[in-house]
Amino acid sequence: MFLQPAVVALLGKGLALTIALTVITSVLATCLGVLVGLGRLQGRRWLSVPAAVFVETFRNIPALVLVVFFAFALPNAFAPPLRRALFFDNPITHALAALTGLLAPWYLLGGALGLTLNTAAYIAELFRAGVGTVAREHVDAARSMGASWGVVYRKLLIPGGLHAAHPAITSRLIHNMKNTALLSFVSVPDFYGAVLTAISRSFQAIEFLLLAAAVYLVLSLGMSAGLQAAARKLFPTPRRPA
Repeated sequence: MFLQPAVVALLGKGLALTIALTVITSVLATCLGVLVGLGRLQGRRWLSVPAAVFVETFRNIPALVLVVFFAFALPNAFAPPLRRALFFDNPITHALAALTGLLAPWYLLGGALGLTLNTAAYIAELFRAGVGTVAREHVDAARSMGASWGVVYRKLLIPGGLHAAHPAITSRLIHNMKNTALLSFVSVPDFYGAVLTAISRSFQAIEFLLLAAAVYLVLSLGMSAGLQAAARKLFPTPRRPA
């Protein structure tokens, strides 16, 4: 039996870290993506141009490159004393080390930052496209009734854009969950990292990789069902009159 108690514990910790990473990076990427998407919709160039640069930069750099850059390369841009204070020896990394047991928590934070920026860039464009489906007549009607632009965005454009883009955003967030496996390349013991550790100890690659595939499939299907349920709650379909 390849699933010994110690291996099960290792995989369980990795799975918990993968789920936590998925939740945190998905929430942050969605919020940031909506803000950047709103920036791209503005007529003010000082907002739209930086938003466009953000999207084109982080959407066109592979997620793995971003993960490795923020985890490994960015700290090396600073002198050793400042590097230690900023990335490895401060209250945030100490608290994260106590919570996760990681010896170098910055690798987790840097990898999560790379995933968040990459996913946010995609969501910004998906959200912007979703806002484009909101009928101009609805916006004009709201403005003619005295609604401010703030109210129009809060009550009409943001909900309408999220509703229209929800299927595409769901696919992107599931892709983000699968991308958490990339953090194993920067020494983060997520689920895939735990699988690699188990393989190195047992040399049973087929069994553990099949297990990994099954777990990621279950996570993807569960995440899809959860996001669809959330969409039904947030964007209920109006009932047709009898």
